[in-house]
Amino acid sequence: AVWGPRAARMGIVGTYAQTELGHGSNVRGLQTTATFDPATDSFVLNTPSLTSLKWWPGGMAKLATHAVLYAQLVTKGKSHGVHAFLLQLRDENHGILPGIELAELGPKMGDHSHDSGCMRLRDVRIP
Repeated sequence: AVWGPRAARMGIVGTYAQTELGHGSNVRGLQTTATFDPATDSFVLNTPSLTSLKWWPGGMAKLATHAVLYAQLVTKGKSHGVHAFLLQLRDENHGILPGIELAELGPKMGDHSHDSGCMRLRDVRIP
């Protein structure tokens, strides 16, 4: 109910965050984790290593406000495979939210206008 009207008003600019620096598009090899915390009924997101940094998502570094994030779902210490999560990246003033680090990967040959980014997550909580 919250996301639909906001997206219809162009209040959400999305990016797709699957690819990791050390795993490319090997989805089963993804290391980003989404650990369920039953005490707070939330998920704790982490990129636990350099190779788990999200790498190349278009629009992430400067433009995107939200991401569809692919991560290994962990509950009670057990992995349940890769799942998709909706992650808000920026606040209403376009400031990056706590626990999220974003960077631009620099100029691309023949496509300088394209914003490709990378992302590190450190104990980011989502509902």
